[in-house]
This record gives sequence, structure tokens and C-alpha cells, in this order.
Amino acid sequence: MRLTQAEFDEKRTQGTLRLALIGMSNIGKSYTAQRLVRAEGFTCYDVDAAIQAEMGNPNMQEMAKWMGHPYTDGYAKKAAKYLALEAELSLKANTQIGNLILDTTGSVVHIPDTAKQKLKDNFLIVYIKASPADIDILTQRYFKYPKPTIWGDSFQKISGKSNRASLLTCYPHLLKHRAKLYENMADISVQASVLTNQDLKDADILPLLQSCTDKD
Repeated sequence: MRLTQAEFDEKRTQGTLRLALIGMSNIGKSYTAQRLVRAEGFTCYDVDAAIQAEMGNPNMQEMAKWMGHPYTDGYAKKAAKYLALEAELSLKANTQIGNLILDTTGSVVHIPDTAKQKLKDNFLIVYIKASPADIDILTQRYFKYPKPTIWGDSFQKISGKSNRASLLTCYPHLLKHRAKLYENMADISVQASVLTNQDLKDADILPLLQSCTDKD
């Protein structure tokens, strides 16, 4: 949902502003969402947490263990179940009242096109963009802090390498592939380094996002 700066301000004042944060896992979506909650009183709808609650898994590590990896038995069926639930719960967020931050999962770009379009129709989609220098850090975080991951066609077993080593090699390719999908889905984009800059105050984030929308 593209907005002009005036429309952005009008919706914020009326309590009908909807922002959906998209981007790679561990890029700072939840961190940014919570800063907006503190500074602006927005409600945050955390899709990861909603999925965990629906499936009865207490934390992200348990969810990752449940889903497994592309080379483990049952992965494809579990990934499909996860995506269907992700689409359903992401759309459910729009039933919330008041200004809202939708904290999406990294795999939001893989939900069905009809669900993605409904998100675009109702939310200003904000892409928190990684730089090339972030890729190594995100890869390290993926193995240190496991999350359920939708791989699509981005994983290939590499001859002479173990499954885990192949996964490590393929993960940056997954991130680069997703970057194009995030760009296509987004209404506005903000570099992650801008949002994590220590000089940026919580109260400065919303005006920053507003400045990225269309001029009146």
C-alpha cells in the first residue's frame, strides 16, 4: 500500500496506520518493531510468536528442530504446513485495532501470491535492507540462532561436502535470492545499518519511515 507523506500522517493520527516489516532473518525487524512500540505506542503483531503459539512450540529453536533441513525426512510437508499457517496468521494481524506493526518472518515472500497481495493492500511494506557486508554475519547467526527456514530451490547438496557444509555454502545464495523478492514486495526500503545506528533515537524511526514515502 503506497502512501504519500500526508496520508501516512493522517493514518497515524487516526490510529489506522499499518506497517509491515520485511527482510532477512536476524536483520533487525523485531528490534525495530519494539522500538516503535516504545516510542509510538504501536501494537506489534509478531508472526513468529503467533506460529509458535499455534503449534505449541515454546521457542524458535524448537520450531527449527521441528521443521528440520531440506535434506531431512518430512521437511517438504512441514515447510508447506508452516507456510500455510504463516499466511493465515499474517493476514489475521489486520484484525487488530489501532496503529500496528506487523513483524513478519523472513519467509513472508514465499507465502501464496494472493496472501502477499492482501498484505500489500492493507499494509505499507517496509523492507529492512541488508548490505553485502551483512551476509556473512547473517549466515553465522543462522547457525548460532536456528530458525525454521523455507529454502525453496536454494539448497543443493554439494559434491564432496556434508549436508551441513552444503547448507552453509548455500545460505548466502538463499539470502541473495530473497533480497530480490523483498525488493519486489516492498513499498519503501531502509538500510538496516541506518536503523541500527546508535545515533538514531526511537522517536526518530517513524519520521524516517515517513520520509521514505511518496512526497505529497
